[in-house]
Amino acid sequence: MKKNTRKPKAPTKKTSVQTSSKVSPPRNLTPELCDRLCRDMMKACLAVAETHGLTVEGGELSDIDLRHSFNIGFRVGIPMENGAIYSPNKAMFEVLAPHFGLEPSDYRRTFKTGGDLHRIVGINPNRPKYPISTERISDGRGFKMPAENVAMYLQRSDP
Repeated sequence: MKKNTRKPKAPTKKTSVQTSSKVSPPRNLTPELCDRLCRDMMKACLAVAETHGLTVEGGELSDIDLRHSFNIGFRVGIPMENGAIYSPNKAMFEVLAPHFGLEPSDYRRTFKTGGDLHRIVGINPNRPKYPISTERISDGRGFKMPAENVAMYLQRSDP
């Protein structure tokens, strides 16, 4: 039997969970409270990032469960000349969109389908049947859609 010569992995540091608070927690989350928390967290995250010469984008809410929790995502990065953070999803979309009947400017455009508002967030050529990635605005849930359908929805949404 061989002796294990691998180094043990260092334990990953987990962020601490607040166990006591000066303010009692709400019974339920509300959309207004989630939006207020999102704005406050964005301000705090931006303040920290700026002290290191970085910038922050995002703050979109997802997986919202008004009884328990929600997810919030931020991207922190080195600002480009225009102040934005480089987005590989946007760059890929701009290159591939014409191959799927869309315009490079369609990235992040919104459209309505089935009574829900969706935002285009990416493109994946490895999914030929459903290459377009969208997120439902109301809860941030991700969807995969056919390019032809998305092009049609975008045409309908134009005034």
